[in-house]
Amino acid sequence: MSLDLLRRGLKMSHLRLLAELVRHTRLTDAAAALGMTQPAASRLMSEIERIAEAQLYMRSGRGIELTAVGRKLAERCVRILQEFADAGEDIEQHKSGQRGHVAIGSVTGPTIEYILPALRHIRLSYPDISISVEVSPSRVLAPMLEDGRLDFSLSRIPPEADAAMFEERPLLREPACIIARPGHPLTRSGPPVPAEALLGFDWVLPPAGSPIRATAEEKLREKGLTLPARILTTSSFLFTLATIQHTNAIGPLARSVAENFARGPDGAPGTVVCLESDLTLSVEPYSFLTRKGQVLTPVAQIVAREVLRAVKGRDDLV
Repeated sequence: MSLDLLRRGLKMSHLRLLAELVRHTRLTDAAAALGMTQPAASRLMSEIERIAEAQLYMRSGRGIELTAVGRKLAERCVRILQEFADAGEDIEQHKSGQRGHVAIGSVTGPTIEYILPALRHIRLSYPDISISVEVSPSRVLAPMLEDGRLDFSLSRIPPEADAAMFEERPLLREPACIIARPGHPLTRSGPPVPAEALLGFDWVLPPAGSPIRATAEEKLREKGLTLPARILTTSSFLFTLATIQHTNAIGPLARSVAENFARGPDGAPGTVVCLESDLTLSVEPYSFLTRKGQVLTPVAQIVAREVLRAVKGRDDLV
């Protein structure tokens, strides 16, 4: 029979302290964040251990360290408190109408292709909804979504994350291409550019393990090739773009993003070109992700609906 923590006396003050211990390694700091004294926090921790019938933390040179059981319980406390915060947001939004804030996470490709058009429509139809967009790799977005800093994301569940923590609706596979600056030596011959020719130049790549780098490595292996000897590794999209625009370096990029920079608003040539090569790249599908068991707030539902509507042919996911 499982422990009934509420019947055994678990209180909101216990949840708040455990949630703070996810963020702090010192009990004193967690207590200060909650406006209580360190002795009071110690008493609460003793109460929680009595209720849970388990050791939840150990003292270490850095302060305290949650045990495996303590961390599991603390992470659940973070999610429970986030649900309370979302409930309060629900009430405010229902009272005020279509007004509130929504935080979206996304990998680069769908940001340009789907989120940007959706935001244009939302700004016109729902002017009182404010939106923030975090554009980062999936490994950065997953913990932000899990602890409530994001309402939803268009991204992937990274290998190191616990997939059971998320609700996942697979969307689309992300085509990619190799980009270069206009006038690059590889543009002087007709397409397709042989994969071997690509290896004669510096490459700009995201860190090892990222989907687009893994795809490039896999496709090169299929041709009996390896990555070039000269690689600049960066997780910054802007630095990648600037390097390729101003040097002979090349690199893979989501095709939707590359095509956006390959032409200006008036159709004039842009600042990069997509090299049509025999190295066909297509990154694993990304998904519409939310926290497990999460109920989107009313305004988050509006924004999610508009974003999913922008994903061509996938209105059935709304």
